[in-house]
Parts: sequence; structure tokens; C-alpha cells
Amino acid sequence: MNLSAFSKLSHLLELPKLSKASALAALLLSNLALAESYQSFSSISYSHKGYSANLSEYNHSFKDDSNDISLSSQYYFDERVVLGPLNEFAYINTISNFYVAADNRQSEGFNSYTLQGNSSESSWDDNDKSVTIGAQWITHDFIFGGSYSYRKSSDDHSYQSSAVDNSHSYSSDNSSNDFSLSLGYLLSDNFVIQANIHDDDEESIGLVTFNASYNWQLAGTDYIGFNYNVNDDFDIHQLSTRYFFGFAEQSYLVFGADYSLYDGGDFGSVDFWSVNSSYYYNDSASISMSYGEEKDYSIGANYFFNNNYSLSAGYNSIADSKARVEFEGYFVSFSAQF
Repeated sequence: MNLSAFSKLSHLLELPKLSKASALAALLLSNLALAESYQSFSSISYSHKGYSANLSEYNHSFKDDSNDISLSSQYYFDERVVLGPLNEFAYINTISNFYVAADNRQSEGFNSYTLQGNSSESSWDDNDKSVTIGAQWITHDFIFGGSYSYRKSSDDHSYQSSAVDNSHSYSSDNSSNDFSLSLGYLLSDNFVIQANIHDDDEESIGLVTFNASYNWQLAGTDYIGFNYNVNDDFDIHQLSTRYFFGFAEQSYLVFGADYSLYDGGDFGSVDFWSVNSSYYYNDSASISMSYGEEKDYSIGANYFFNNNYSLSAGYNSIADSKARVEFEGYFVSFSAQF
């Protein structure tokens, strides 16, 4: 107990019985009001991803490695109160905000195969950079959102073939502009619907999606959240749910699930599912894991050094036995929130 709280309790001993009860209630309420809250969130992250395949019976091999560095920052015009853990907030956001992000991705790889005694090999070295700005303005239960992204890429490719005994290489530079607009309505603090349109330089008519989120509030800060997304052709459906609850003093659990359905019409349908979970040992430390239908899994950990700075790291992998493609990646991220 800090000195301020101790002095308040000492003062209670000198009050009449009724006054003691009133003052104690006020003290408890003031302690509840001291729950951590934040308005700005910034992070710097590094991630590595690697894809590989080796089909010896077809004399075919493939490999691609990429490294990504990203920066992001988001500011809310009012304080967001934590639910207990320092990185857990309300399932549905009702506070206006704006954000900026920058990303730099470098990838290189090769693809080689041999057919009827003739071998071919190609290689590439690509660099992609992007900058994004966006905002959400929430007023009178309406949500107005928008974002803009500028992307620039440079590619170096080479190709060699023994069939025609030649080789060639080329380089290219491209840039693109991406836009998005959204309009939503808060039916309540626990239920929101939204329409979104995404457009870029290559599409005359952008992608339109619809979204609905519902928060089933349980006791205290516990909740079960549901989210549903669908495109305007109603052939891509995505459903997710998240259950957050406390089960001991300063300990929390999260269980989540995701399901996606892609209806290809005459070409058939494909669906995917995955589950995830997080365990908070206390307000500052957590571990997480996930598993998917394609035998993909991930593990991660997050730790707050104090109320403002945290470090997270994780590893994920997938081994597709059907396509015989392997993937593995890892990341580390440092965050600051005030």
C-alpha cells in the first residue's frame, strides 16, 4: 500500500462510524479510478519469414526469405482504460483516433527445376516500402473512417535456362496508391455495423466489405466478442470470436477461434479454421499460442517492463503435407504506450 492510501486509512480511524463507511467507499472508488489508461500507442517491429519446397521427384526446389521492419503509432482523443492486462482493452472501440505506419520489406529467393534434361533457374531480389495514414471520427454514434497508403517497389529478376543456352535479367520500379473509406454506426457500445470500400490504382471499382461486431458483456470486465465480415458478392465469409475472462487475482485467459469460407461457385468451396489462446500470469506478462487446420501453429510472449514499455516475441510455422511447402517465421516488437 502506498503512503497516500495509508494516510487516508489512518484518517478513517478518527471519523465517526457512518463517516468511516462513507469515506471507505470513496477510497475504494478512487482506487478503482486509478486503473491504467492510455491514449497513444507506438511500436517498432522486425519479422522474418521463410518459404521453401523441395520436390526431388520433380527436380524442383523453391525458396524465399523476407525481412520486414515496421513502425506504427496511433493516438486516441480520449483515454482507453485497460481491462486488467496492460494490453487488453474494450472489444469494440468507441473513441476517435488517427494513426500512421511505415513498412520496409526486403525479400530474395530462387526457383529451379529440371525437365527432360533441361534445367532452368530464376532468382529475385525485391524491396517494397509503404507509408499509411488513417483516422476514425466517431460522433453521435456514427463512425467515419478513411486511410491512404503509398507503396513503392523495386524488383531485380534473373533467369537462366540450359534449353536455349541463354540468360537474361531485368529490373522494374513501381508505385501504387491505395485508399479506403468506411461508414459505421454504433447501435450501442456493444454492437457496431460498418461498410468499407477499398480502392487502388489497378481497380476501377473497389472491393466492398461489410462488418458487424458484438460484445456480450459478462461479469466485471469479462466478455465474449463476435465479429463477422463478408464481401459484396457474399462469397467470402469470415467469422471470429474471442472470450476474455479473469479467473484468479490478476490472472486472465483468452480463448479465440476463426473460421473463413471462400465460395468459388463452380470451382468449389474452401474453408479454414484456427484457434488461439493467451494466458496472463499477471497484468504485465503473458504467453500465447495458436493452431490452424493447415497444421500451422504459433507461440509468443509479451512482457511489460513497467506500465509504459513492453517487449513481445514469437515464432510461427506451417508444414503443408499436401503441397509439401514449409514456412517458418519469427518476430520481435518493442512498444510504448502513454
